[in-house]
Amino acid sequence: MEIKQNKDVSRRRFLQKTAVGAVIASLPAKSVWGACSVSGALSGNLSQNTDRHDCTIPKLWNGRSPGGWLNYKSNCHSIFTDLSRKKVIYKKKPQIYQKYLKCYVDAVELAMDMPLILPAELEAASHSVRSGLASNGYGDSNIYFHLAAVYLNAFFGLYPGYSGQADAEALVERLYLFWYTQKSTSSFSTISDHMLGYTDGSTRWVANCSI
Repeated sequence: MEIKQNKDVSRRRFLQKTAVGAVIASLPAKSVWGACSVSGALSGNLSQNTDRHDCTIPKLWNGRSPGGWLNYKSNCHSIFTDLSRKKVIYKKKPQIYQKYLKCYVDAVELAMDMPLILPAELEAASHSVRSGLASNGYGDSNIYFHLAAVYLNAFFGLYPGYSGQADAEALVERLYLFWYTQKSTSSFSTISDHMLGYTDGSTRWVANCSI
């Protein structure tokens, strides 16, 4: 009986190792894994990968467009649901609502001054979120204009699954890598609003206001 149990254990271990080996064998080549990175772009892996399963844009939705962020002060309450509630609550006390509004505007203005940290090795220009928006879509296939909006959408949690500075920086770098590696291909024209999920969404992000 003991011998049979030992054989069963050995057989299970063999099957587990075989299954793991099959999974590893089915994974893409290392060059594909490293393609959506600065080193991958510099090494030319992307141009050699004919399947192009390398650098992609994640599915994004619920964001605001660059133009929407440029004019956010006129409808700030429609972006932040907490501020929208405050507007209703303090309808008869507009002076209090104005204090909350200023608090949210101040938070956005601070985010506007954040740098768009992009790989200088890939000829990325130096921009802040504010100057990216100020480019108003001219030059460089509108990339910095879009990066600024993407940063704010991720930072304030409009994009589901994203929130804060680290997420915003990681997403704009990935978007820049996508643009950089695709811009020279004949099938690529520009990054569309649809790809970046500009759907006039809102966020539950709450500002730390002391009123």
